[in-house]
Amino acid sequence: MSERLTRDFFARAPEVVAYELVGCIMVVTHRDYEFHARIVETEAYSGANDPASHAFRGPTPRTQIMFGPAGFVYVYLSYGIHWCMNIVTGPPGTASAVLLRGARLVDNLDGTDDSSASLRGPGILTRTLGVTGADNGEDVCHEPPGTFSFASPPPDDAPRVGRSTRVGISKAKDLLWRFFEE
Repeated sequence: MSERLTRDFFARAPEVVAYELVGCIMVVTHRDYEFHARIVETEAYSGANDPASHAFRGPTPRTQIMFGPAGFVYVYLSYGIHWCMNIVTGPPGTASAVLLRGARLVDNLDGTDDSSASLRGPGILTRTLGVTGADNGEDVCHEPPGTFSFASPPPDDAPRVGRSTRVGISKAKDLLWRFFEE
């Protein structure tokens, strides 16, 4: 059985968390259903050190959540079309987050269902999992678990992780902060 990820896991540099989230299982529990999704693609954003980050210029009402503590959900509407879900990382006061770009639905927490749906792209991921702006500020480390929680990769199924530049940004395009399951 996989272990649930704690606040200490998320309270690290965003590029470390983004890399290590690949292969982890995201549990989404709504009133009528529960989804298990294996994270297959992420991107790191590092606040004041990263001109592509929403928090680059400091806190705003929208980005305040990115300044910590770690383990909270930051959801924003992209181009007025689809929701994007991030998990806040790093120490309190230092804005950083990991964008969840892709996942694969699985039947159970061991992550072994190869026939499941691929959720490639942050908008498809949030739409399928029912994530909206109302989820902004959700604590993924809360006990008992709320809507979202994360578990480590299945013990016998550690992913091979590739990396590349981030997608769809116009600044800091050279950083190799996109991580994906190969």
